[in-house]
Amino acid sequence: MIEVLYLSLVTASVSFTVTETKLFKPMREWVRIKSVWGGDLVSCGYCFGHWVALALVIIYQPQLFQCWYLLDLLLTALVVAWLAGFQWALLCLLMLKAQK
Repeated sequence: MIEVLYLSLVTASVSFTVTETKLFKPMREWVRIKSVWGGDLVSCGYCFGHWVALALVIIYQPQLFQCWYLLDLLLTALVVAWLAGFQWALLCLLMLKAQK
């Protein structure tokens, strides 16, 4: 379970960094020019977080549910993304308060 929490923290951090920071703004704009769907994906922290969570769960393979392997990976990725969504929203709120 602790691995899932760690993965959610990493997911929120990566998601926030890619979708909200000035560092990645040129990349987001370039992707938006190339693809509307891709541009929307890299501009939405919650959406992007699902893909980051899925990648991390595939790499690290934590198992929360102890059921059929692929179903377990999918459900675990959804849990990681859900937890990361709260953390991402908190990061956005803190940045708003800090006027950044």
